[in-house]
Amino acid sequence: MDLEFLRPLYEHVGGYVSVYLDTSPDAEDATRAVDLRWRSARERLASAGADDATLDALAAVLTGSGRAAAGRAAFGRGGEVLLTEPLPHPPRREIARVAPLPHVMPLLAQRGPHVPHLQVMARHDGGEIASVTGAGAEEDEEVTGTGWPVHRTKGGGWAQLRYQRSTEEAWETNAKELAGRVTAEARRVGAGLIVVAGDPVARTLLVRQLGPDLAAITVLIEGEVTVDSEQVTRAAGRAVAERVERHSRERFEHWRTQLAHDRGVEGLPATMAALRDGAVAEMLLADHPTSAATAWIGPGGTDLAAGAGELTGRGVQDPVTDRADAALARGLATTDAPLYFLPADLASSTEAPRDGVGASLRFPREAVV
Repeated sequence: MDLEFLRPLYEHVGGYVSVYLDTSPDAEDATRAVDLRWRSARERLASAGADDATLDALAAVLTGSGRAAAGRAAFGRGGEVLLTEPLPHPPRREIARVAPLPHVMPLLAQRGPHVPHLQVMARHDGGEIASVTGAGAEEDEEVTGTGWPVHRTKGGGWAQLRYQRSTEEAWETNAKELAGRVTAEARRVGAGLIVVAGDPVARTLLVRQLGPDLAAITVLIEGEVTVDSEQVTRAAGRAVAERVERHSRERFEHWRTQLAHDRGVEGLPATMAALRDGAVAEMLLADHPTSAATAWIGPGGTDLAAGAGELTGRGVQDPVTDRADAALARGLATTDAPLYFLPADLASSTEAPRDGVGASLRFPREAVV
């Protein structure tokens, strides 16, 4: 998971308000229920020192009329909402927190990475393409092929056979043109997955026209449904989750190999030291929502350590404490190192890294200062 999108959050230290709220729209009297939850959260935040301007700004996104997600995470400071994202499910724990850093790890764990992908509906006269970027933005495109006619006729005789051949040739032409647009969009967004619905024959013709690389990442689903249908969206979600888990397992095996060759670390102190020294190539983390581990931090993105002395020895003045996972997230966002959450079975296994965190390194351990 690339955490670059979090960078705008880290221009300061101190006074960050983090809120995770259940905003389920299908509950009985949902609007009143959300308002009551927010009122309770706001009271706790105000008691913890959050300013009214920031709380008013957060209220607008948490209880506004545009709310439709099952849950929402929002982060504010200095009278502004710095980041807000919908959650696919209600938050596992409702959080209302004022701290030196934003508490983003529950968002990252629940939302998962935004894998760029395409959702396609294939028809004999063209189709629809929905492109989802790595930032989660969606763009829809209607593709109308130039091949004609696209409908078979009833009857018999030589004329009917000629017309049928013309129709099949039109289908091939339109599938080729749709494939051209799919290929261009896949290249533009860096798609890691293509989900194709639509007419069974049109689906098959489309995949034949895609190159082997794109065909290998294509998932076919039954049904002549639109690209924004619940069926296609669910299928895309399942395929993305499977891809993410498979990749996380691959990175876990890579970390184990690196650890055995002095190019990996495990445990919170060692991982923070490597991140502080710019040595982390990628990080693995077990999702432990109840973790209370802390770290010492300074103003710089990689100012984090298990003890205050490690920072003051480097010239960091007046370090403060915050959640270790909040400090890790800031360090990763600052250094462009990706984050991989361990699948549940690996996170609870005896092979999991110590403290639930480890990293593969850019250079051998002995080179880390």
